Amino acid sequence: MAQATKFGPLDAAKSTARYSRVDRIVLRGIVAASWVTWAVPWPIWHVLSSATGMYFMLRQKPRHIALTNIRHVRHQNPPPGPVAWYIGAQQIATHAKTIIGTLQSGVRLPDPIKRLDMNGTANIAPSLNQRGIIIVAPHAGPYPTLGLMANDWLREQGFRGELAIVARLFRPFRSGALMDWFIACFAKAGARIIPVDQSPLRMAAQLRGVLDAKGIVVLFVDEPTPTPSIEIPFFDSVIKLPAGPVRLAQATGSIIVPCVVTFGKGRRVTVDLEPAIEPIGTPTEMLTAIAQALEPLIDEHLDQWAMLTPIWLTDNQRPPAGFSYADLHLHTIGSDGLLEVDAWVREAASSSVAVLAVTDHDHHATIRDWRQADRVRGRHVIPGVEITARGRIVHVGVLFSEEVPGTIPAPGTSLLEIARWARTVRGSIVVLVHPLPFLWRGQLRRLAAAGLLPDAIETLFPFVGWRNQAIERAADAYGLAKLGGSDAHLMPSQLGRYVTRFPGETADDLIAAIRDRATTAVARAPRAKVPAQVYGLQSIYSWLLPFQLLPFVKPARRKLLHRARAIIASHATNDSIP
Repeated sequence: MAQATKFGPLDAAKSTARYSRVDRIVLRGIVAASWVTWAVPWPIWHVLSSATGMYFMLRQKPRHIALTNIRHVRHQNPPPGPVAWYIGAQQIATHAKTIIGTLQSGVRLPDPIKRLDMNGTANIAPSLNQRGIIIVAPHAGPYPTLGLMANDWLREQGFRGELAIVARLFRPFRSGALMDWFIACFAKAGARIIPVDQSPLRMAAQLRGVLDAKGIVVLFVDEPTPTPSIEIPFFDSVIKLPAGPVRLAQATGSIIVPCVVTFGKGRRVTVDLEPAIEPIGTPTEMLTAIAQALEPLIDEHLDQWAMLTPIWLTDNQRPPAGFSYADLHLHTIGSDGLLEVDAWVREAASSSVAVLAVTDHDHHATIRDWRQADRVRGRHVIPGVEITARGRIVHVGVLFSEEVPGTIPAPGTSLLEIARWARTVRGSIVVLVHPLPFLWRGQLRRLAAAGLLPDAIETLFPFVGWRNQAIERAADAYGLAKLGGSDAHLMPSQLGRYVTRFPGETADDLIAAIRDRATTAVARAPRAKVPAQVYGLQSIYSWLLPFQLLPFVKPARRKLLHRARAIIASHATNDSIP
């Protein structure tokens, strides 16, 4: 059924005539890579793929994407940090295995009899050759198998139509030769590739032609596309799903069949087909049904969900309808920050942040005076303070939702005494901020024993890393609200990096949500790189703070502040990460 073949569809003369020098180099490299991947035993690739996963988890961007995906999928039962880290490494390893398997198909197609298991075939059998079928799948497991092996299986079931797969093709060096190689591999397997990088109208016409002829179209729907999309609830967040599949189904009368492809034991591949979704209802209703069908498939095979691009709208865009964002950990020049309160307020509008809390170190006069100067303007700004407890490295945040006290405890006051003092301030919210490794569990136990548990704990903040899941479990165990705080000192674009999502839009709504334990900590994509010089200048500026009564310190801090602000201003026009 599967036969060995060289790169027959693109002979050397044809490629020489059609392709540029770069294309020819790319083509020869891909063909060579195909033979190398075929010659090396699979167990070796398995080990190398796992090592690749571990390596990329050491890099910030892929680690952040993988851990974010895991956190959303397992939001009801977050795995411990090391387990989440391992799952992320396996996701990346799955992606590497998929690439290796696709390269191997350039030499020999996989044999579906020896390697393919199809489950849930009763969900599509009645519709074969009777109506169009749209198979929607997440990027899980060896998903190219749907094209490389499924066609032979379908022919055995009596399928006489065309199998078409919509794919986003690799384009290093903008190489047309690589795209042709990819299309040729699937053509050998009897499947047609319809690339997405073409006119939407042309692509829709091709897909409709396949479905009108009672064929099968395979689409991957778990990532944003340039085509029209609809925001759909997905796990505990929102993503954009392309509207194309449901519009095609409604236009052609086709059924939609959710499925997932996964690696099984050895090199076997399993395809699980879910019950069909009829083209009935609005596009939003149908897409919601698709998302609900995909959720358990992804959850069950989370280690093989090779979704390595950001997809969650609530992580880097606006919050879902009915919710708002708050950033509850900001610093100003009142302590060791580089910005005025007004700078944070101005930035909030462009950051989709509705409520702010200013929590200067051991100082609340700056935000108190600012708030009193204009109560109308400050209705979305909560005064607060970050108090340095005994030990100098332990900090406690207190938000003043009603009364702003005249004095606060001195630095070095014990943790329990700070919590006890805060309870005497009407409307105060006590927060254990950026919990310290190896210390925060003991702190919570002591506070609980004294009947002084905080109202909330920061579960997302800079450098939280793998501790996030453990802190969230502790928040659930002690009944604490979960907050996100950027702990921003340096640049306006730091605002909103870590936020608290809450129902409503005002500071009063936020306080009510904290008391009801109805908040969620959200990590959003960074919007800017902070220049290293600014970090250095702010560090010196901060270290000098305890000595500001000395005559030479205030002028020195002023110079550092002006210099840091000048650097920030020079980067304002490039205040984003590509």
